[in-house]
Amino acid sequence: MGDRLPKFRAAAVQAAPVFLDREASAEKACKLIAEAAAGGAQLVVLPEVFIPGGVYWAWHMGMRKGMQFSRELFLNSVEVPSEATTRIGAAAERAGCHVVIGINERDNKTIYNTLLFYGPDGRLLGKRRKLKATGAEKLVWGEGDGSTHRVYETELGRIGGLICGEHAQVLPGYSLAAMGEQVHVGAWVGFAFADTSLTEICSRYHAIAYNTFVVCSQSVVDPGIGKRLGIELPAGSAWTAIIEAGSGRVVAGPLPPTEEGIVYAEIDLNEAVPHYFIHESTGHYWPKQFQVHFDAREAKPVRILRDAEAPEVQRASAADEEAAREPGRSADRDAELPGGVRRVRGAGQRTR
Repeated sequence: MGDRLPKFRAAAVQAAPVFLDREASAEKACKLIAEAAAGGAQLVVLPEVFIPGGVYWAWHMGMRKGMQFSRELFLNSVEVPSEATTRIGAAAERAGCHVVIGINERDNKTIYNTLLFYGPDGRLLGKRRKLKATGAEKLVWGEGDGSTHRVYETELGRIGGLICGEHAQVLPGYSLAAMGEQVHVGAWVGFAFADTSLTEICSRYHAIAYNTFVVCSQSVVDPGIGKRLGIELPAGSAWTAIIEAGSGRVVAGPLPPTEEGIVYAEIDLNEAVPHYFIHESTGHYWPKQFQVHFDAREAKPVRILRDAEAPEVQRASAADEEAAREPGRSADRDAELPGGVRRVRGAGQRTR
């Protein structure tokens, strides 16, 4: 009889956030999750930074002038955990589905572009921060590290994700494939001036190159955003669709570029298997002349070392101390992934 891989219904949301309003954006997200679940979805994907919107001012005005909006974004960003994350989790639990949603995450004094992954029981499985802000976004968002770059084992398969311009980088997507990604979340912010063919090409390439189903969700640029910022923004464009693994064929969507809505598709992971025998680039189709080094450790600005009497901090393990005496040696052995990807971990760090 053998194995049967999961089959499920996925939903990709195309909608505008309630710009710079955390509570209203969270409320809208909860309604969209309920609507998608009513349509039979077991996986619901919402766009990049849906709570509470993208940093359009960074692209269209000077930093000093835009600082008022950066400040407003900071005050409306989401701490993890918080009331806002609890609300999204409760919506996922009521709907009984997996949810992935983009937020502006506030951690201490920095904002990060982050994806949150929820299980159908409403539990927050984890978060992923965008590794490198794109262009003018660097004026607002901090950079993620390798500790949140991973895939999640779920009853729907192994789910991972990238955010917007990261799809134009080769190594983030390749490393997710090496971790065994089967379902890919492509989260994008709505484009005011850029061509949405970028969204389509990058998303379909990911499906082809890495044999993953892609659920691509992009936000709409509401006309009110330009009015709020006091600048001229055209009616923003979005490309939201669901893409077949291996072939890159669009199986649902796209929606009209300026309209809100939800696209649905049945995803059958068994249908991806024949493509594994053609171009599985992290296995038999991996050219052995190339290898990737991936640092999965959490980056900390300060590491505080205390003696054994400090109850709130454990002493470094013997392995840590040994590693410290040998420069360049990690206390935890490097993890080997398929496709020549080497994942470096800190002592005790959990990985898939």
